[in-house]
Amino acid sequence: RLPMGVGRSLLVIAGFALVASSILSASQQTTRDGVYAKAQADRVTEMYGKICANCHDPAKVPEGKKPAPPLLGDVFLDTWKDRPLGELMAIIRLTMPNDGSAVLTPDDAVDLAAYILQANKYPDGKAPLKNDDAAKKILIVKAP
Repeated sequence: RLPMGVGRSLLVIAGFALVASSILSASQQTTRDGVYAKAQADRVTEMYGKICANCHDPAKVPEGKKPAPPLLGDVFLDTWKDRPLGELMAIIRLTMPNDGSAVLTPDDAVDLAAYILQANKYPDGKAPLKNDDAAKKILIVKAP
């Protein structure tokens, strides 16, 4: 048995921890929150077709070449769910295209991430996705 008042204190502390956890998870922005603008994703459709689809779209991969991991659908979402969007943007920026045929700017990487979100049927929002700390913390979740 706990001394008088200690049990109540533990309950109060547990209650505060539960409330703080709820507030943190409620404030966690996810890819379901309309984090990119439609115009932003649309403007890189051609870039995606030229730079990304040659490796990531199985229909466009040259015969004999192994396709890169898909950027659409369940395989993509299973790989990326519960990971920060900043991780995806960094991989796009620092490693794509992996044949060295182009150099992507940080803005290109952000726009391509927006395109990938749009292609995976995440809702668009009013403001474009930005290359900032807040955007990098957005959590990738299963599409609605």
